[in-house]
Order: sequence, then structure tokens, then C-alpha cells
Amino acid sequence: MKIYFGNLVALIRKSNFHPDNTQVLEIRFLDNPNFNLGHDYCGTFQDCIREATASFKDLAKFS
Repeated sequence: MKIYFGNLVALIRKSNFHPDNTQVLEIRFLDNPNFNLGHDYCGTFQDCIREATASFKDLAKFS
């Protein structure tokens, strides 16, 4: 699942290295998708949504 906010995109996907119910959140800039902002997070899908929201609020100041 992708979530867009301004110049940021969050990708929530299943983890390859954790149990089946674990999701990974990656946040990147739209204009530079190869640059990971270092906000990777593992947890449930709901945890990833909450983390994406909090990260977007923090990162919106800098984008």
C-alpha cells in the first residue's frame, strides 16, 4: 500500500524477515525514490499507519 503526502510517499509492505503478520513502512521522497529517509518501521499494519502519520507530520516541515 502506498500513501502520498506532498513530496513524500510511504510504502507499507509485508516483511521478508519477520513473522507473517509483520509489515514494513518505508518513507521516501517522490522525486528521489532511491533515497530512503531512514524511517523504516516494522509492526502491524495499524502500527505502520500510525507511524506514517507521525512521520509525515515531522517530515512535512523539511519537504
